[in-house]
Amino acid sequence: MCKTRGRRASPGMLAISIFIFIASTIAASGATGATKDHVIGRMKVTLMPEYDAQSVLVIQEGKFADRTAFPSDVKFTLPMEVTKLTDACSLSPGGHHFCQIFEIKKAGKNKFVNIKLPFPDFFIDYQYAPFAVKKNSQREFTYSVDTSYPIKTLEVHVQQPARSEKFKIEPASYETYSKDDFEYRKYTFKNVKAGEAKSISVSYFKTDTAPSVDLKFSSMKTPEVFEGSTGEILLVAGLAALGIIWIARRRVKKA
Repeated sequence: MCKTRGRRASPGMLAISIFIFIASTIAASGATGATKDHVIGRMKVTLMPEYDAQSVLVIQEGKFADRTAFPSDVKFTLPMEVTKLTDACSLSPGGHHFCQIFEIKKAGKNKFVNIKLPFPDFFIDYQYAPFAVKKNSQREFTYSVDTSYPIKTLEVHVQQPARSEKFKIEPASYETYSKDDFEYRKYTFKNVKAGEAKSISVSYFKTDTAPSVDLKFSSMKTPEVFEGSTGEILLVAGLAALGIIWIARRRVKKA
């Protein structure tokens, strides 16, 4: 579900973006690794129950307020029922996705992932299964928004599944809008404190078990972050450079 922004990049622009990514990663490798007290300027969370699978698709995107604080380590909290984390990406100023290596860990009643973001803009999406899907059944779940960091502006969008009935969400104070043949409910919160509880309860009835869309017949296309041989060669070269720097630093420490 990783979506690019803007037009397809030329090899030259890809080279510049990859150079920035490599440079920022090298800079981050020299840091202490401690997570800073970041503040998120704006974050949008989209909940899409039974969109393309028998689970809830969650898309979480936003940007940290202090752009000068990056590269940096950050932490994202996930529901315990998460079944698949598809993307954990940082977005360059040019709109290119640099998807990071991650490992999902458990902590108490939640799971979490620590990633190193070279840029302050982020994009993550995952599937989680808070209810069982059966024919002629009521679906209910309560989603708790990740408020690990203070958030100046938080938006939560909830998509109503296709062919659903008696759709209801709480709290009741929301806006409604339509997009791409779907109905949405939207919440806007200001100045959310770190750790502040923000939960959305969703319930609806469905007679079938099929998702809203069938990706086999959908026109959606998963874009490539690095396109063409030029980008691939530069990426390999960059990784090789990082490996050399890492080996050199280990030798210095041993000496």
